[in-house]
Amino acid sequence: MFIIRKWVDVNEGDWFYNDVMEATNMVLEDGEVFVAGINYNKFEEGKPFVYEEIKGQAGQTSFSLPVLIKPTDNNPLYVFIDGVQTIYETAETNSKGLTDVELYTGVKAGQVVSFCSYGEPLLDSDWKRPPVSWTGDLPRAALSAATTYFYDPFSRNHQEYLYAAGQPLRRLSIPSEVWADTMGDAAAVTKIATKAIGYRTDVYCVSPGGSVFLPFNLNGVTCKFNYWTKNSGGAFKFKSEDIKATTLKPAYNNCFFPNAIIQRGEAFHLINKLRKVFYARFTDKEAPTTGINEPITAFQGQRVFRLNGNYPAGKNKLKVTVKFKEEKKDKVQETPPYSEIDNHTVVFNQPFSEGDEVTFYYLKDVSERFADVGKDSAIYYQTKGERVVQNKDAFWKIAVSEMEDETFSNNDPLIAGINIKKKLDGAAVVTNMGRPVGGTEPDETWFLGNSAMTRAEAVAFLDRFMKWTIERFK
Repeated sequence: MFIIRKWVDVNEGDWFYNDVMEATNMVLEDGEVFVAGINYNKFEEGKPFVYEEIKGQAGQTSFSLPVLIKPTDNNPLYVFIDGVQTIYETAETNSKGLTDVELYTGVKAGQVVSFCSYGEPLLDSDWKRPPVSWTGDLPRAALSAATTYFYDPFSRNHQEYLYAAGQPLRRLSIPSEVWADTMGDAAAVTKIATKAIGYRTDVYCVSPGGSVFLPFNLNGVTCKFNYWTKNSGGAFKFKSEDIKATTLKPAYNNCFFPNAIIQRGEAFHLINKLRKVFYARFTDKEAPTTGINEPITAFQGQRVFRLNGNYPAGKNKLKVTVKFKEEKKDKVQETPPYSEIDNHTVVFNQPFSEGDEVTFYYLKDVSERFADVGKDSAIYYQTKGERVVQNKDAFWKIAVSEMEDETFSNNDPLIAGINIKKKLDGAAVVTNMGRPVGGTEPDETWFLGNSAMTRAEAVAFLDRFMKWTIERFK
């Protein structure tokens, strides 16, 4: 069925189809996809997302949907009977302002008739993208045997299986300590499950209280769940039931939005993923992130240490400790004098002996370069009169913080910021496209992740990134 399709707005005939499919099929080392869709949850009037299952009665041909939908060539309505697509006769608005669908022939008693439509997401006229990016809550269903539900990831005899549209989903095993103190707190449990599943479409998880959480694309879809129960006497019983997980706050992530204008934060978040891929493929070390905690065992006569990470050289932010081999095991001697040559190289005045252990530590909190990274910030849309707060843990702020200290051999930074000349109560004043407006205040450098990225900016940065990649990994 269509619910498992990756992108609903990318067709094989599109000029960008091959490139998009190649990029979206790329999975990073941590299992995250390289290119993801854009979240959306609002639709054009009469063109909502629809997935409704109705159990038919013998000979029934007319079915009433709980929404108003006006099918078009660009937004068709699909009808399935027990998972097999069929053709309907009419789809008309009834006296209640909802939609009635008439089939050509009646169904058998107990057959499930499914009505499906992608809908047309509501888009901002300037950005050509959804105006709201919202994660929502995952679909949830409580098991009928929740109190006796049993699962052991190490047992070969008590495996469980969940199928959606005939396809199996993989169970996510979330450590018990993550669920600690959440019993009875539906909001906390939902938050944990939503973070674990994200926008993946092939996984599910079960809370300790026996609630099954499914991907967003399976909202309202009847799934087959085979699992085990264990009673108080220790007896096991295999159980199979149909479950339908639902949510009142669904969100969707199955559209690529090829005509959308990309934001700086999204672009650099994508590049940061690529940077991590290069480090994984071309080095034996992990990509530098927001700190350094690196112990290095010195060789005889070593003075120069190149770190797998970046720190602000010359600002006394790097902490260095030394444990000399000839000293007592737990005794730490005073650190010898050293110089910070650049943001990842330290040179000591005196050489070390073989076996001496030098530990370098640096944890970045607030950005050294961008005033809106590493802390909460806000932007003010001048024309709309709207103030938007951006939390310090926004996805693009984390990405920028991880890569902002990457430099070329001449210490020029890989990424640059944008000068802000006008603020209102601490918020950067911007246009509807997120670009800074003119002003007379002293310049303050922001990254401004919510601003539109022009084609020229994209090409210029890709060129810099290409040069940095060749220099870094040659």
